[in-house]
Amino acid sequence: MAITTLCASGLLLSGCTVGPNYRRPAVPAPPAYQEPAPSSDKAAVPSPAAWWEVFHDPKLNELETQAEKANRDIGIAVAHVDQSDATRRSVRSNLYPTVAAQPSVSRTREAQQRPNNGNTNGLAATYNDIQLPLTMSYEIDAWGRVRRMVQSATAAQQATQDDLLFVKLTVAASVATDYYQLRETDAEVAIIEKTEKDLQRGYDITDDQFRHGLISELAVKQAQTLLDQTRAQLEGLHIQRDQLEHAIAVLAGQTAEGFHISPDVVPIDLPHIPPGLPSDLLERRPDVASAERSAASASAQIGVAKAAYYPQFSLTGFAGYESSNPASLLNWQNSIASLIGSAVAPIFTGGRLRANVDQAQAIYRQSVLQYEKSVLVAYGDVEDQLAAIHYLARQSQAEANAVADAKRAADIALNQYQAGLVSYLDVVVAQQTLLTNEQTATQVKGAEAVSTVALIRAMGGGWKTSTP
Repeated sequence: MAITTLCASGLLLSGCTVGPNYRRPAVPAPPAYQEPAPSSDKAAVPSPAAWWEVFHDPKLNELETQAEKANRDIGIAVAHVDQSDATRRSVRSNLYPTVAAQPSVSRTREAQQRPNNGNTNGLAATYNDIQLPLTMSYEIDAWGRVRRMVQSATAAQQATQDDLLFVKLTVAASVATDYYQLRETDAEVAIIEKTEKDLQRGYDITDDQFRHGLISELAVKQAQTLLDQTRAQLEGLHIQRDQLEHAIAVLAGQTAEGFHISPDVVPIDLPHIPPGLPSDLLERRPDVASAERSAASASAQIGVAKAAYYPQFSLTGFAGYESSNPASLLNWQNSIASLIGSAVAPIFTGGRLRANVDQAQAIYRQSVLQYEKSVLVAYGDVEDQLAAIHYLARQSQAEANAVADAKRAADIALNQYQAGLVSYLDVVVAQQTLLTNEQTATQVKGAEAVSTVALIRAMGGGWKTSTP
C-alpha cells in the first residue's frame, strides 16, 4: 500500500515544472530596408536549392559541389551536430528508469567464535551465496528538472544544426567570392597582356624612329617606362591569382599543389535578387536561428537551477533470486525483491543554489542580447550590400563611359603623334589613362559579383521572387 501511494504521488508531482516557460524574445523589425532594392530590367530570380546556380557558371557549380562534400569546416560542424544529438539522447535517457543486471557469486567461511553464532550451534560455517537480481533506479521528475534538461539539450542540438547551415552558407559564399575575384583577376590579366602587346609595338616604332634620328631619346624612355610598369602590374596579378586559387583549393578540401583553375575571361551573369522584407531574415538567417535556439537552451537551464531548491525523489529496488545451491536458484521460493522510495531535500548549501540560479539567469540574458545583436547585424549586412550594389551599378556605367572616352582619346593621341602634331608624352598619358580605366571597370564588375554573393549570404542564402 505504501509503495502504491509513493508511486501515485510521484506521478502527480511529475506534472509540475519550475522555471520560466520560454518565449522567443521580441526584436525590432523595420517595415522595409532603408537602401533601395537593386533596380534591373531582369525579372526577379527564384531562389534555387543551390543558390549559386543563379549565376549560370558551370565551373562555379563544380567548385561549390566539391566544397560542400570535402570542406573541413563543414565536416567539423557535422561532427558538432552528431555530438550535440548524442548529448540530447543521453540527457533524455534520464526520463526513464535505469535497469541493470547485477549477478554475484560468493563463498564465505565464518569464524566459530563469531558473535550470535547460534544458527550453527557454535561451529564454524562455510556457505555459498548466489544472487541473480535485476536492479532498478529512477528519479521521479517531480519539479521538471529532467524535463528542463531535455528542453535545454534539444534547443542546443537545434542550435548546432543551424550552425551547420551557417557554416555551409559561409563556405559557399567564400568559394563564390574567391572565384569571382579570380575571374576578375583573369580579366585584368587579359587587359594588361593586350596593353603590353600594344605598348611593345609602340616602343618598337619609337625606338626605330630614334635610331633614324627622327625623335629624341626621351620618347623612347617614356615608352619603355610605361611598358615596364605594365609588366610589373602583370606579375602582381599573377601572385594575386595564385593566392586566390590556393584559397579555393583549401575551401574545396584539396591540396593547393594539385589544384588548378584554367584562366578564362567569362562574362558574369549578375542575377536580380529581391531582398524581401526585413522580418524574413528571422526565418532565413541560420546564425540568427542559432542564437535564438541558444537563448531557448539557456532559458531551460534556469528551470534546472531552480529545481535544485526542491526535494529530489527517487525509487530504487531489485528483484531476482538468491540461493546457496545453483540447482535451486531459480525456484520461486528463492525469489527476492525490494523497493525503496527516498527523498533528499537541501537544507543548507551556503548560497550555492541561489548562485546557480543567478548564473543561469545571467547566461540567459547574455543569450537574449546575443540574439538581438545577431538580428541587428543581419539587418546591417543586407543594408550594406544593397547600398554597395546600388552604387556599384552606377559606378559601372560611369566606368564604361570612361573606358569608351579613354579609347577614343588614345586613338586621337596616336594619330596626332604619327602626324607629328604632338609629342609621344601625349600618347603615353592617353594609354595610361585607358589602362587605368579598363582595370577600374573590370574591378567594379568583379565587385558587383562579390556584392551580389554577399547580399545572398546576408539574406541567409534564400530570397523571395516578389519585391516588397
